[in-house]
Amino acid sequence: MTVASAIALALQASRAPALPSDGPVQRLPPAGVPVPLDRAFSGTIALSVDATDVAHKLYTVEVVIPVQAAGAMTLLYPRWEAASHGPSLSVVNLTGFAVFAGARRLAWRRDPLEPHAFHLDVPAGAASVTARYQVVAAARDLTRDLIMLPWQQLILYPAGWYARNIAVAAMVSLPDGLISHAPLIAGRSADGHLVLPERTLEALLDTPVYAARSATRVSLAAGDAPVTLTAMAAAAMPPVIPPERVDALRRMVAQTGRVFGTAPFARYDFLVRLGDDLAAGGTEHRAAGEITLPAGYFDDWSRQLLDRDIFPHELVHAWNGLFRTPADLWAPTPNVPQSGSLLWVYEGRTEFWGRVLAARAHLRSKQETLDRLALDAAEVSQRRGRAWRSLADDVNYPAFMLRQPVRWRDWQRRRDYYDEGVLLWLAVEARLRERTGGRRGLDDFAQAFFAGATPNAPTQTYTFEALCVALEAVAQGEWAGFLTTWLEAHDELDTLIGLRALGWNLVYTNTPTETFRQHEAELGGLDLTYSLGMTVMADGRIGAVSWQGSAFTAGLAPGAKILAVSSEPFSTERLLQAVRRSETVPITLTAEQDGGRRDYHLSYKGSLRYPSLERFAEKADRLSRLLAPR
Repeated sequence: MTVASAIALALQASRAPALPSDGPVQRLPPAGVPVPLDRAFSGTIALSVDATDVAHKLYTVEVVIPVQAAGAMTLLYPRWEAASHGPSLSVVNLTGFAVFAGARRLAWRRDPLEPHAFHLDVPAGAASVTARYQVVAAARDLTRDLIMLPWQQLILYPAGWYARNIAVAAMVSLPDGLISHAPLIAGRSADGHLVLPERTLEALLDTPVYAARSATRVSLAAGDAPVTLTAMAAAAMPPVIPPERVDALRRMVAQTGRVFGTAPFARYDFLVRLGDDLAAGGTEHRAAGEITLPAGYFDDWSRQLLDRDIFPHELVHAWNGLFRTPADLWAPTPNVPQSGSLLWVYEGRTEFWGRVLAARAHLRSKQETLDRLALDAAEVSQRRGRAWRSLADDVNYPAFMLRQPVRWRDWQRRRDYYDEGVLLWLAVEARLRERTGGRRGLDDFAQAFFAGATPNAPTQTYTFEALCVALEAVAQGEWAGFLTTWLEAHDELDTLIGLRALGWNLVYTNTPTETFRQHEAELGGLDLTYSLGMTVMADGRIGAVSWQGSAFTAGLAPGAKILAVSSEPFSTERLLQAVRRSETVPITLTAEQDGGRRDYHLSYKGSLRYPSLERFAEKADRLSRLLAPR
């Protein structure tokens, strides 16, 4: 019996329904807002967006909604954003809201418990209601040269139906000279408006649309599931993507297909926005990846070591997250809360595959990958907040910490399921190899777990129990206990067990790797976390302070500004020299904090410490095998 067939049989009894529909929805909207039901919706919503008011950064929106029955109707503005896994959307930017039945303006009232819900009464005989309003755009999303259509911020929809059952036909007015880019075929109306094919609300929210004056489009894969990359920039000339970058990305797409098998999309588009005013990042969709990168990303390749796996990360999400998604991360509408108990799978395993596929495609060299994993390992193993807050609680980040700054990063913890997920899944890989004499690993698991993907296959949900059953089908290993121990553990957890079992160990040297140097460049200063227990910006301002590290025990806190090092004016080089001499010369920093100025004496005695990986001779080198191309 193949691994795929074993998993298929094992999951029959435990797999969550492909799309929860028959059972009750456990995560309900607030009282007063109709519960969404899996039932037919009659008619098609007409959504019209005017995106031409670039000067005022305003989208002007009209939504025509077919009436299902006269009487009470509730319109919802999305609250939960799939990519953030939390209530990241705010109705504050919706303004000028008015509702009409024909020419008659209708009264409305906002729900007192759910401000994203608007209640109104539909008069008898009305065939539709029309809502008109403006949405204040993010400045970078509505410019003369580049426009992004964030559907989740633009649409109102009727409460009471699953988003997959509501049809929407969208039309967009764009400024002259902009060309649309989207993972769907769009046409033009007689008066020049962009017309999108009718699709469900669920599908529309998962379909980003961009328009740009200047763009470069390249093919990364042909065949039954073509993959393209469209690079856009607010510049007169289209971005240039060197052939060697295109070749590397083509290898990445091919390597991803070898891991996961048939594609869950008919075509896939990387929509890349380049600009130095943008933070690097990505948003996943089943048939697209939205990515923002520095303007020189493709040209200045040697300085992009930290962001080279962003493309495989977003592509992997098409399988891990969009085709198969944790049951509690699936919701019938964007106003029903999600729960993130398996974010260490959704994001952590995707981050793991991003590291691995970047190496297999030579987006990073093997050594560059080892250096990136060393940074992961150091950050995770030094995370003191695990003493009180387990990974099982860190996954609740979207529910109450979403996009909130934290003063004590390593003690408070936030979104550690990304980097810790890399180490966790390295440990799973090592355990699979050990239990099968090296014959099976996460490649085998992925090919079986994601089998059956097709462009039209509905989202398949799974639970923790189903995940463990699937792992047992690859190699018996008491996976529920192993994973639960990791998730619930505190200080007793050794996060480096996977690395060592794969033949490598974390060490510290007095010379930073190039990856660490770029990490410091992105930080804007020095990362002395592993010696003095703090990060220091180029102007002397202290960024982060490690909980109960040397800087902490001396009394320093984030925000303090170092003025002098051993009575000499501050410079980063003087601070580095002070650490190098700390075995014989105590470190004294003069700093301004809380309006006062005084000396702080640090107890640290040792060398500069930078993370690196070295071979662990007691184990075979299975990490190199994992990183090798397939």
